[in-house]
Amino acid sequence: MLIDVDTIPTGVRATRRISRFWAPRPESLSLLREALTSDVVLLRGPAGVGKTSLLRQFAASLDDDTERGVQFIDGSVTPPDSAPQLLAAFADGPRTHVLVVDNHVEGVGLSTEHLLELLRCDPDLRIVVATRQTTGLESPLVTLEFDVHVLPTDHLLLTRDELAAVLALNGVVTTDVGIDALAERTYGWAALIQLAAARLRLEGLPLRTRAEAMAVADYANAAFTADLEQRLKMPVSDDVRLLAVAPHVTVAIADAMGVNTVEGSTGELVAHLQATGFMWPSSTRLTLAEPVREQWLREVTARRPDDVGRARLRLLEHLVTGGEPLLAAQLAADAEQWAVLADVLRSSGPEIWARDAEVFDRLVAILRTRAPKTPAVVDALLSLDPEMAASLDTPALVMAALAQLPDAKIAAASNIDTFALRVSLLRAAGRFALATETAALLDEAVRRSRDLSPEVMCEAWYQVGMTAFAMGTLREARLMLSQAERIAPPARRMSARGAIAVIDLLEGDVRGAQQVVAPDRDDNWRGSPWGEGIRLAEAWLRLESGDAPGARAMLDRLPATAGARELWPFAAAVHALSFLLSGSASDALGLLRTWMSRARSTPPSHFQSTQMLTARAKVLIALRQARKALSFFEGPFALAPATAPAIALAQLYAGRPHEAFVMSVKWGAHQEPSPRAALESLVVGIIADVRLNGGAAHRTAAQRAEALSARHDLWSPWSAISPEDRALVLPMLSPAARDEITRRCSFFASSVSVPHLTKREQVVLAHLTPTSTIADIAKALVVSPNTVKTQLQSLYRKLEVSDRASAIRAAHAWGLIEAETDL
Repeated sequence: MLIDVDTIPTGVRATRRISRFWAPRPESLSLLREALTSDVVLLRGPAGVGKTSLLRQFAASLDDDTERGVQFIDGSVTPPDSAPQLLAAFADGPRTHVLVVDNHVEGVGLSTEHLLELLRCDPDLRIVVATRQTTGLESPLVTLEFDVHVLPTDHLLLTRDELAAVLALNGVVTTDVGIDALAERTYGWAALIQLAAARLRLEGLPLRTRAEAMAVADYANAAFTADLEQRLKMPVSDDVRLLAVAPHVTVAIADAMGVNTVEGSTGELVAHLQATGFMWPSSTRLTLAEPVREQWLREVTARRPDDVGRARLRLLEHLVTGGEPLLAAQLAADAEQWAVLADVLRSSGPEIWARDAEVFDRLVAILRTRAPKTPAVVDALLSLDPEMAASLDTPALVMAALAQLPDAKIAAASNIDTFALRVSLLRAAGRFALATETAALLDEAVRRSRDLSPEVMCEAWYQVGMTAFAMGTLREARLMLSQAERIAPPARRMSARGAIAVIDLLEGDVRGAQQVVAPDRDDNWRGSPWGEGIRLAEAWLRLESGDAPGARAMLDRLPATAGARELWPFAAAVHALSFLLSGSASDALGLLRTWMSRARSTPPSHFQSTQMLTARAKVLIALRQARKALSFFEGPFALAPATAPAIALAQLYAGRPHEAFVMSVKWGAHQEPSPRAALESLVVGIIADVRLNGGAAHRTAAQRAEALSARHDLWSPWSAISPEDRALVLPMLSPAARDEITRRCSFFASSVSVPHLTKREQVVLAHLTPTSTIADIAKALVVSPNTVKTQLQSLYRKLEVSDRASAIRAAHAWGLIEAETDL
């Protein structure tokens, strides 16, 4: 209830008139009531944000509350000597006391110390304070004695629904489009919304279109800004308006922009802006009110565009070096400074993502859709943008960007960063021979340089390492990536560690990969674009541990995103194996086709293609189509250390155990392969030996293979043993090794239902297309249409389908026919 006194103190608002056109604020009022459990509730914001109207509604809402006595005063005009009268008025009222103080100004009227003294004198008192400045109420010393609750400034802004209510109260005819546009341009600012609604009501205008909303919002912005400028105690020059370049203003930023005020220093200017209500106070910065910023920016840009451009560049540099890359990126996007935005995202993307992942995604999308495709922009998008990484237009864009870069030797002499950029784009374009040559020059240039920053050196080592990785020189790649890891910041360190872990797993050093991944399990960067390599390695480790379903679930969630773009071939191979070992062999070929369509956006190297090819061969072997798998290894994918184990496995299950045994011995024992290749060859040799010699098979190879598995904790190659061979191979191993192998599924566990087609059915299937008719097929095969019908019916039955399109899809999934775009 309202507390009345015989002699009303100066500044007490005994009558609280609330316009019928003000929207009710139920959510904000509810927050205020909940906050009354604290001694002090502080509402803080600039002029026009709706503090006074909210306090008036709050006081009115408590008028009928018989349990609370309420007084509403203007803190800036209430003299300190009126404090005893306020306490006396509360003493005769309800038990709980609420003092609502609007327009609190430190050092004027009732100061912070006076309010604290009121709290000390009245234990039942609660104070609600609205101010546009920082006050002593936030002092840590105050919070030791009293409970101070600061209402977040966002809660002062009107919601879209409250804006619609204001328009409805003013009788404005609206549409959802108009309301949404007005909400976007008024930012929830109460003064702007009331100005816009009053203008529409007084002139009888509707709000139906976006254009109408923009027009009335521009009017409100201009009127509101002009009103504030009249209160400022100094001329509003273009130098002052340059402050609008920065959405967040501090004294240091104003100095960096070179603002020269007409009166006093920059610090004094900022103080004037805060006192007048232009600025939004917080504990760390002052934020220029958005309506004012927009109006000032429009005016100063029209008159002094060159000065605005220079101020923006100085400000961007200041923000990045000062630890505010998010603000720098937003400012660059607003100003369409695309080169600057690309550089900020490339250099400080992790910090922006950590601050606000949604804003990070939005900035990347803006760069993709609006920026010209310069080399820096293309490289930033390749590293950060999922759509760019998966687009089939990417190779052409990369080639166009490469044409804009200087020659490699010129770049080496002038700019190491540009040199590293060239290496990255050459790989993205599929020019791996040139990338290798350029990476060698980059390596030499970095070793000669003595004054490179850690960021430039880290990027250079990373590009050299990833080039070596793409070419299959894994040991050199690991060395270069380890050098990058040592000097990289946290997010980029995780990116390098992810690639290192994948290299360890490719070679079969599972223990080494576990040591690389273990420190990052609880790191926040793991869920970022820079953590995708680590997530791939973690899924692979789960597959190596025998948890194929868990690995498959993790790989299903691994997006085709930018951070792991160059690891796609390895992710595809591991994902296919997880399908084989989790009982979904029939779906593995379709999965590989999905991955191959992703990989076409970034042409794979020969080494990367080999990894995907061997994975596809293993899938076909598991589907009991080993002879077809053998046909893959011709031409550029002939016998080599990377393909030998898969070729030997295909020969084994194609009924050629002797050739498989010879190849496994040759490439497993005499070519010094990696642990994984050696173990895969040994396993094939053991199976072939058992098939050829039965119980007389030598146990030496089995002992070597078992020792290799135990040393590196590498057991997945044993999954190549078919169910019918396990009974012969397992007795040759120790009990511990048998347990490890037994708890892992065989590749062949889910392949027993592969359709077996006759030669004639295979011929008909090869001629089956979505557009071919039975007559066409009969004519091509020189048989009657009835014969083709009979064979098609048999095909449908074996493939468990009922129509031609389903038959073609099923045949592709089983690998019975090949797609034109398959590897």
